[in-house]
Amino acid sequence: MLILDLVIVDDLINTKITPALTPEDMPEGIKADIRIYNGEKLTGRTDGAMLVLTDNISLARECVSLENTYTVYVGEESDAEDIYDRLTDLCAKWSGRHLRTRVMKIIGYIYMTYEKVFHKHLLDATIDTVPDMLWYKRLDGIHTMVNEAFTGIVHRTREDCINKDHFYIWNAPRPEDGNEFSCAESEEIAISTGKTYICDEPVSTRDGMKQFTTYKTPVYDPFGKVYGTVGVGHDVTNFSNLGIELAILVENLPFPMVIFTPEHKVVRMNSAFAQLSGADVNNTDNFDYLRWKMSRLISEGDPVDDPVRHSTIQEFRLESSDGTRYYQVTELEIRDFFDNISGYFVTMQDLTYQRSYEETIIRAANTDILTGINNRRFFYNYLSENCRRPMMLFYMDLDGFKSVNDKFGHAKGDEVLIQTAEYIKAYFPGCVYARLGGDEFIVAADLRDAHNAKLQANKMEKALTEHFSASSLPISISIGISQTDGISDDIDAFVHEADLRMYEVKKVHHKY
Repeated sequence: MLILDLVIVDDLINTKITPALTPEDMPEGIKADIRIYNGEKLTGRTDGAMLVLTDNISLARECVSLENTYTVYVGEESDAEDIYDRLTDLCAKWSGRHLRTRVMKIIGYIYMTYEKVFHKHLLDATIDTVPDMLWYKRLDGIHTMVNEAFTGIVHRTREDCINKDHFYIWNAPRPEDGNEFSCAESEEIAISTGKTYICDEPVSTRDGMKQFTTYKTPVYDPFGKVYGTVGVGHDVTNFSNLGIELAILVENLPFPMVIFTPEHKVVRMNSAFAQLSGADVNNTDNFDYLRWKMSRLISEGDPVDDPVRHSTIQEFRLESSDGTRYYQVTELEIRDFFDNISGYFVTMQDLTYQRSYEETIIRAANTDILTGINNRRFFYNYLSENCRRPMMLFYMDLDGFKSVNDKFGHAKGDEVLIQTAEYIKAYFPGCVYARLGGDEFIVAADLRDAHNAKLQANKMEKALTEHFSASSLPISISIGISQTDGISDDIDAFVHEADLRMYEVKKVHHKY
């Protein structure tokens, strides 16, 4: 959670930022303290960040040197020439919603900067908790990151390994054929298949020959191109320590994991899996994985089999007292040299945040931000998917809405739109409704319930008019109706017919 101290000069609050910023406007992950600058001396934060929004050039000059402070100057560029390169942003002619939007984008930038540093720290901390060698390598074979286990094996510092290739790090002779990329074959297999490639590799070290089981997986840049690979090397030279090393590795991985015999008896289980399944990590003899899976995990999709890796991946839902969580369960067959199944390796990747994020994006894309009901995009998608069903449309447009905006302002106009949406929700339960834009709304109802739907429309029109009249607002509503028996799939014509009939009603309203 990023703590953000947002300091705004009083004059900007009153004249240039509309509507005013509130803590509720902040993106998820930011806890903001928004305050008006009262002339006190500002100091930088050590436990978070500070964003100063000012039209006072003297204050801006003070703030650009403060620790963890971002400064936005609202004024002329010529006034800030001496600090221009140290300002976070300069908004010379921005005001109102434009300035507000600009500030929110800057807050997003601050949060992304914080996230970048935070996740870099997480990555550094995570790789050093892995007891095996771990490294990241570019396509040209240059190492970009290694963990402490790696440096211990090669007897070099981390700084001495970064931006170096295999031959330098391992003190190995370079090949005479000019091939400067070691382990090219295994790297190429991982990159070409887009999957983790597992192989055994003997390596000559300062401590003598060692045998490693290596896992190499391609990594991609933000544009979807292969950047290089991430590798994990498990030292299996000393087989007497394999059981201890395996226990350490299983326990320290940050996701639920368990290893079974061919009969699904537990060999190793980490505490994350035990906590999730309710098993006793110190006494797993009676844990029945298959029964637990069948009784507790609810399938969210078909299993995907990988015959090359002998694995199955499937998404499940788990209901508990803590709520609903989603997991991707990977079940991998462990095979010996003769291709016999010698056990199973099961991991559970938590997808809850990812699914929640996807649902949030979908909901936002289909919701009218002002009224909270469906938007045009959602409604037209709905019509496309249901155009073969008998239905009727109620196309609605407010009468007198422009005069409310002109006389009372857009804030009052927004209030009218929100209240109109609430009336539509109340009088058309079970129907599909949306705000198309401006003061236009639309409702789709089942044609088999046409009589009741028309009654509801009449009741809503009367109730809405009376409600706004009681508030001395000259607002009424015009409703046009069209219907289809589901034979035609011409959506535009269907909607246009309701629109035309709405305008016929509006002409009648305007006579009075």
